[in-house]
Amino acid sequence: MGNITNEENWAAQERLRAIERAVWWRGWMKRKSLQELFGVSLAQASSDIQKYLELNPGAMVYHLNRKRYEASESMQCLLHTPMFEDAVRSFLPSSANSITPATPHQVDMGVVAMVSLPNRTGKPAIQRLLLQALLNKKMVKLKYWSVSSGKAKLREIIPTGFGNDGYRWHVRAWCCENEGYRDFVLSRISMVKALVDYEFELAEDVEWNTIETVKLRPNSKLSENAQRAIELDYGIRRNGVLKLEVRAAMLHYFMSHMRVENERLENHFEVDG
Repeated sequence: MGNITNEENWAAQERLRAIERAVWWRGWMKRKSLQELFGVSLAQASSDIQKYLELNPGAMVYHLNRKRYEASESMQCLLHTPMFEDAVRSFLPSSANSITPATPHQVDMGVVAMVSLPNRTGKPAIQRLLLQALLNKKMVKLKYWSVSSGKAKLREIIPTGFGNDGYRWHVRAWCCENEGYRDFVLSRISMVKALVDYEFELAEDVEWNTIETVKLRPNSKLSENAQRAIELDYGIRRNGVLKLEVRAAMLHYFMSHMRVENERLENHFEVDG
């Protein structure tokens, strides 16, 4: 009875998902692999594999000559949503958490490379005060360094939100000097003073509260093959459009990333309609 797999049990669910991930991405699973990964008995590993076959019939088949279960051509995932990042972490030789334990003779061939971008999040003490100001509806005074003006200036702001443009964090805030909402890059703030109360009603941040539907298609000025490459890259059907919802306040960041109306780079997209 101790080797019966109960799919309602959390530990059993993890083992069943591990079976599915391994068979889906790597293409196979052995009882011994499951045993070594989770520290269970071979009998328990066999029970887990049989339970997975009951839950997802036809997903994998046993190959006697290789003594392992392999993915069938018609396999569909039932217990997890496949994500390539998970596969990279789990199955490539440079991964520290490989589902197959490294042997003494295993060599890290460096098959995975990630671009490490500089940290542009700002100082934790500054992040903390800005977050507290937002949560407690307070005004702060800060020293902000502007690239456009090349100057540092003291500003009084009331944080109302946080945004990430894919590279850096900024605080969305009411700027008391400009009497309007602005974005302040966290890493350009060198000082924040104590939180204080304010006694006026903030205007609505219309841009932040407005959700726009953006429709993009590959730039018609590109060659047909280049347009097809972009369709494949973004999963767009042939001669179709990419449809996404974006806050109006974040739209210019989005357009820059998607290379729409970008003066520095060849535009990959144009607005549809």
